[in-house]
Amino acid sequence: MIKCLDKDWGPKPFRSIDAWLSEKGFAGMVEERWKSYKSEGSAIKGLKEKLKLLKVDLKVWNRDVFGNLNLTKSSIVQEIKNFDRQDCNGQVGES
Repeated sequence: MIKCLDKDWGPKPFRSIDAWLSEKGFAGMVEERWKSYKSEGSAIKGLKEKLKLLKVDLKVWNRDVFGNLNLTKSSIVQEIKNFDRQDCNGQVGES
């Protein structure tokens, strides 16, 4: 018998995407948002709270700047399939 237990691994780690670093305005946006957060208590608690707030803002920024990457990928893959189909049917001309 297999027994499945729900594991609580704690909060998800803070992650970033390398493409963000090359996006114009990213660093300024992070600096501006970071300075706007108010924290109370110990330094480590303040850091934790600021990272939590930044995570929310980064999700919104990522969606606004890069859009839905899964949807974009699906669209591009479909476009490639259409070109392949046209090529197999001799409908794609040489450039």
